[in-house]
Amino acid sequence: MMRVVSGSVAAVALAVGLVSALPASADTISRDTLSRKLLDYCVNTQYRVEGIDRNSMIDKCRKASVAAMAQLEGDSFDAPSRAKLTAEQDKAIRAAVAAAFAKK
Repeated sequence: MMRVVSGSVAAVALAVGLVSALPASADTISRDTLSRKLLDYCVNTQYRVEGIDRNSMIDKCRKASVAAMAQLEGDSFDAPSRAKLTAEQDKAIRAAVAAAFAKK
C-alpha cells in the first residue's frame, strides 16, 4: 500500500515538473479567443457610456472587434494578463472602438 502511494506521489511530482518545463507558448491565445476578448472589452467599456444606444452597441462592438483583429497579425497572440490586454491589443481595440462609435 505504501509503495502505491509513494509511486503516485512521484508521478504527480514528475507531472508538475514537466508542466513547469513547458515553453512560454503556453501563455498564448488563439485568434478566436482574442477576438472574443476584444468584443468583451468593447461591450464592457461602451455599456458604461451614458446615452449609448444599447440596441446598436453589440453590432458596433462586433465591427470594432473585427477591425481591431485586422490590425493584428498571426494566429497566436500573447495572452492578456488578467483583464489587461497587451499594449498592442489595447491600442488596436481602442482605435477600433473610437471609429465604430464616432458620431456621424
